[in-house]
Amino acid sequence: MNYKIMNKQVFEQAQLRSVSDVPFTEEELQNGMQLAVSKADETLALYLVDVDGQKKFDVRWDDSSELFNGWYSAWDNFSWCLDVVSQKK
Repeated sequence: MNYKIMNKQVFEQAQLRSVSDVPFTEEELQNGMQLAVSKADETLALYLVDVDGQKKFDVRWDDSSELFNGWYSAWDNFSWCLDVVSQKK
């Protein structure tokens, strides 16, 4: 596995059902909840964020960020980025 799971409970919930009921701390409301991070490049991470009351997934890498409504789209993007990072190393 070329990534670390940072919040196992929410990571697993996202794969099975909606994450709309996931509570955020004040800091997570501001910065997002980190779900997974690349082992090879810690600037690559998958977050759960709140955007105007809606939970979305955010794939962040270096200074870029891409929002996704669904888990599968976000995971596909994160996995693609992981592959790129591993090829660079």
